[in-house]
Amino acid sequence: MRLRRRRAITSMEGKRYSVSGPKGLPFIGFAKQALQSPLQMTLELSQNYGDIIPLTVMGQRVIQLNHPDLIRYVLVDNHKNYKKSSPYIRFESVLGKGLFTSEGEKWRRDQQKIQPMFKREQLEGYYFDVMDEIVEKFKRRWFGLIAAGDGRINITSEMADITLEIVAKLVFGRHHITDQMVADIHHAYDVFMDYLKNVRLFPTLDLRKAFRMPSYGVFSRELAGMKTLFTELLTRCKKGGQEDRLNMMALLVEAQKSDPEHFTDEDILDQCFTVIFAGFESTSILMQWMWKALDERPDVKEKIRQDIRQHAPYLFAQAGGEFCHQDLSRMDYLTAFFHESTRLYPPFWITGRQPINDDWLGDYRVKKGTVIVLPHFAMHRHPRYWKDPNALIPERFLPLADVAYDAGIFFPFSHGPRKCSGNKLTEMEAKIVFAKLLPLFDALILNSALNGPQGGISLKPAQPLRAELRRCAAP
Repeated sequence: MRLRRRRAITSMEGKRYSVSGPKGLPFIGFAKQALQSPLQMTLELSQNYGDIIPLTVMGQRVIQLNHPDLIRYVLVDNHKNYKKSSPYIRFESVLGKGLFTSEGEKWRRDQQKIQPMFKREQLEGYYFDVMDEIVEKFKRRWFGLIAAGDGRINITSEMADITLEIVAKLVFGRHHITDQMVADIHHAYDVFMDYLKNVRLFPTLDLRKAFRMPSYGVFSRELAGMKTLFTELLTRCKKGGQEDRLNMMALLVEAQKSDPEHFTDEDILDQCFTVIFAGFESTSILMQWMWKALDERPDVKEKIRQDIRQHAPYLFAQAGGEFCHQDLSRMDYLTAFFHESTRLYPPFWITGRQPINDDWLGDYRVKKGTVIVLPHFAMHRHPRYWKDPNALIPERFLPLADVAYDAGIFFPFSHGPRKCSGNKLTEMEAKIVFAKLLPLFDALILNSALNGPQGGISLKPAQPLRAELRRCAAP
């Protein structure tokens, strides 16, 4: 299905959209479903009810939107009247007031300072080189595992290790991050996510913190350790003498010089926490789904290999060759596969907003403070907008130049001013991983049938993906 760009909507008032939804239990509403099976709940609501689906969850008024015009209106056309919903508050304990959690003037000011981190020349130069270097390291390790007869791997762990090493070295510099630092950051991340996943319905009420429970003690110690590590790296960065000045922290320090009053050391640390802890898992999880999808669709796998062979045949040799961004940019089918993977498995599968002032969604009045649910996963698989919505069909996105993404039907990285700044970084990273590893290895998933998507903080497989790693036959 070809996606077309929709006309901007300057006002929704007076337009008619269907309003219908199920009736929940008194007071608790749909709290049980929201906790036990949130992904299935949003999917069933989307396919069985109206364009606007009113609900209650523990007394909180909630509306799930089920029409692309409405989603575009909230994220793009009237975005100034919509802030992130209250559940995002739980992330402030780790991310501070970084770009993911901040609002208003602070967000706008910080956004301007952070943009140089994602410039095209930065992506295609320093970031590409760091990613290529790290994936090459993992390629050698995979050859070593096969040679030693130890080809059983945990794809979940492998993708996490690759992604975290990449993001840590992009943020702090490739010469100042040790393997032990990467391991420490990974452990801290696991502690943070395990703690935060249990703060959902009442994000501003944390009884574990109030009563100083052991789980809060573990969480706070890990957080203090990470702040100490990041502060030490910032001090080292400010002293100079680094072998490179193109890492993200160095760019943030440079941005601070023009506005030290509004962009403090604490702000720099918050942005570093945000890039690492909000960005690492999304890429890691997406690449897990990509390996699983290719295991289930050998025909798609072969088309990607043909695409790589056409533009970078040297990648099929064990020693490889000097990979460059120009060769990667020509791999259209690999790019289409990336987009189709984000359609089927958007790592951030749901977004929440709340109106700052009362508003109209068509002829439906939405009051200030109502939680607006924007379900990426459900819209990406809605049979009204997608033919064979659950099938992997990269050709939907070809030719690339003809695809105009609709903000309400396909929005894996959100849309509008709050669209994820790192979306191109994620795309390039995933494509480098598959361009360098897929020509040489097959990862045969051993527990695919048990691993449907689970909607928590992100869209994870139900269990870690185990695989048998094999050397590909020579082309």
